[in-house]
Amino acid sequence: MILPFATRTVIIYSLGIDYLGLDTLFSSILNVLSLSELGFSSAIVFSMYKPIAEGDDEKVCALLTYYKKIYRIVGCIILGIGLILLPNIQLFIAEGTKYPSDVNLYVVYLIFLSNTCISYFLFAYRSSILVATMRTDIDAIIELVRCIVQYGLQLLVIVLFKQYYIYILVLPFVTVAINIFRNLLIINKYPEYCKNVTLEKEEKKQIFSKVKALIGNKIGGMVFTTADNIVISAFLGLEVLGKFSNYNLIFTTVYAIESVAYTSIQPVIGNLLVTKSREECYSIFQKLFLINTCITAVCTACFVSLYQPFMSVWVGKEGMLSTVIPMLFAVYFMVKSIRRLLFLFKEAAGMWKDDFWKPYVSVLVNLIVNIVLVQIIGLPGILISSIVAILVVEIPWETYVFFKKFFEKSPKQYAFLFALAILFSGIVALICGIVAYFTCKIVAYPVLRIAVLFIVCLLLGIGSCIPLLLKSSWKADINNIKKQT
Repeated sequence: MILPFATRTVIIYSLGIDYLGLDTLFSSILNVLSLSELGFSSAIVFSMYKPIAEGDDEKVCALLTYYKKIYRIVGCIILGIGLILLPNIQLFIAEGTKYPSDVNLYVVYLIFLSNTCISYFLFAYRSSILVATMRTDIDAIIELVRCIVQYGLQLLVIVLFKQYYIYILVLPFVTVAINIFRNLLIINKYPEYCKNVTLEKEEKKQIFSKVKALIGNKIGGMVFTTADNIVISAFLGLEVLGKFSNYNLIFTTVYAIESVAYTSIQPVIGNLLVTKSREECYSIFQKLFLINTCITAVCTACFVSLYQPFMSVWVGKEGMLSTVIPMLFAVYFMVKSIRRLLFLFKEAAGMWKDDFWKPYVSVLVNLIVNIVLVQIIGLPGILISSIVAILVVEIPWETYVFFKKFFEKSPKQYAFLFALAILFSGIVALICGIVAYFTCKIVAYPVLRIAVLFIVCLLLGIGSCIPLLLKSSWKADINNIKKQT
């Protein structure tokens, strides 16, 4: 978080916001192209668990050899489509809007394209061994080293040379170095998995069947973020995209930090779903939902109160967007965060096939509303489309699938819980927002203002949640007493 944040700050003040927009646009385009991988990594890793546990080294080698071939094919697809897009790359930037005049768009795009393809043609497929052997800690350390080296070099280049070309050339060089380093480390640690073995046809069919179940979720997750950026650039320009990406960085960082806790409890939830009765699982779901609502309320309150004051200090008035945008980000966060627990339970239950078509419908709704609204109301339409897709498609679909098929209860029960959670989080955020408004008028110093607002939001948010938690605990105790008597 710190190094990307520092790099963005230096780019904004040394080169300009347009360069950030260019970075975000090309990264988004290539992320869409990377969808050709379509969940093969997850399917391969899942297929490795059993042979690794049984000590079947030959089977693991066969899976890795097949995975290497898949990655080479994916790399060729990305390179081919990427080169086809090259002559028309300027179409992704809104006509009549400015972009950095001292860079060649085609050269910059080719550097980004080469950086994306390198991993597919080198040894990225070997990282699946670390995941399958549950040594993601090693991969996390390698990724940390990559971030430190990449952002450290990029910061140095910007400060010393103020040269965008050198700045982006750091990307492919670091990618090559890290891939070679990871490969040597894995070969040294797992020499038994370095043979070339052919995978049987039946195994390939099983992998493809798993990919079919995973493809939708991968597309849904990726398109929601990348499509927004491409639409903003195509209709509003790089400058607006650069500003939007700064706001989005704060949003994604907070959401990612919150996600760490939820990801860590997914195996526990998976175990509960298998070992406990449906009624016990539902009781646990309700308790976790209450805790999740309280966390969401506090975070949403912080978004409403702190977004603009923080952006003012970080990027200055020139880099800020209208107050509508952070308010919509707060609503978007609230909806995504409250929905997260249901999604987590559904994933832990392995119910991917039950809502197979949901991601496709959601993406389609998001894109259509996106393109229509951005032309009518501008940037707010981007966030509204994402909120609409979640509220109209994803939550109703997931609720029906999980409550009807797993809990065997009416989806209306969750709809009622969700509405109460939205109402509670909204009221807490509104109160904090009103307090923030008057605090901004009283406290003159911007940094002190942020500190005061943060403390106020925490106190008000947590203070609002305590009675709710206590009341829930009291009701649970009464119910337990009634059952015992």
